[in-house]
Amino acid sequence: MQEDSFIAFMKQAKKPSGTINGYLNSVRMFEDFLQTHRKGVQLEETNPGDLRAFVDWAAANNENAYRHLWGIKTYYEYKRLTDMEKSSQELMEFIQNETRKLSEFPRVDQDSVKKLSAIGISTVNQLLRKGSTLEKRQGLAKSSGAPVDSISELFKLSQLSRLPGLKKVRGRLFYEAGLDSLDSIAALNAEEIHSQLQDYIDRTGFDGVAPTVGEAEVAVTMAQFLPKDLI
Repeated sequence: MQEDSFIAFMKQAKKPSGTINGYLNSVRMFEDFLQTHRKGVQLEETNPGDLRAFVDWAAANNENAYRHLWGIKTYYEYKRLTDMEKSSQELMEFIQNETRKLSEFPRVDQDSVKKLSAIGISTVNQLLRKGSTLEKRQGLAKSSGAPVDSISELFKLSQLSRLPGLKKVRGRLFYEAGLDSLDSIAALNAEEIHSQLQDYIDRTGFDGVAPTVGEAEVAVTMAQFLPKDLI
């Protein structure tokens, strides 16, 4: 790791000293992992499989993989290795959604949430895995007693939550404004996203704030990058 220039990059981004030290330690840990467990592959030569292996290793060793991925993502941003930066972000959202409850989504049918929970589906990733097709969602409706429309709404909100910052109110805004899938977001540019959401807020009085153009750009970039199915 090129520590001095990485530190300079983080200082330029106005990262606090404690954050800088934490990010350095996380990248060092990842570097040590690569040397020990991935045949000595260098940081700049890694692929998404190396990141996933690190996350699994961290979980097995009581390390906070989510926290370490912040530093690793920032390192790949510094190195301008955009696919690895986006893979780091993908894993961060995945980790959060392993425990994120469907009940946390605003304005969803909580009775349907309870019925899904009764058959073992209470988190975002559980629904994404078990309801990935309309046929599967219809099967979940039959086995749980929840309406298929409610399950499909929860599934779409779960897909949106794979994007940074689209977890609760912001995810609901995208959904209600018609940007209810990764494909619909990926097909637009950041200015169009911002304009469509702001127009929806102005027309309906939705209690939320439209993303900035910069935030919308992140959503578009990640929507274009993410596979349709979970990693």
